[in-house]
Amino acid sequence: MKSEIGEALHIRLSPEQTRQLHEWAARRTAAEVEAGCEPSGFYLEVAVSGGYPSTIEAIAGGERLDLGDVEVVLVAGE
Repeated sequence: MKSEIGEALHIRLSPEQTRQLHEWAARRTAAEVEAGCEPSGFYLEVAVSGGYPSTIEAIAGGERLDLGDVEVVLVAGE
């Protein structure tokens, strides 16, 4: 999504965070499909605050997966 000043916000997960998220989501999806349910998906919640590292969590139903610190950068010209 472009901002009015021509920048995009990128959220970069590490390879390890990506692996953790994929495994967590795959387990949830498999259980939902096996139970005859439509896969529900998940939300990503990113906390950005000055002076502290940004953090990210995956949320689905009552479950939360803390993925830890995440890189959040503004990229010009996208």
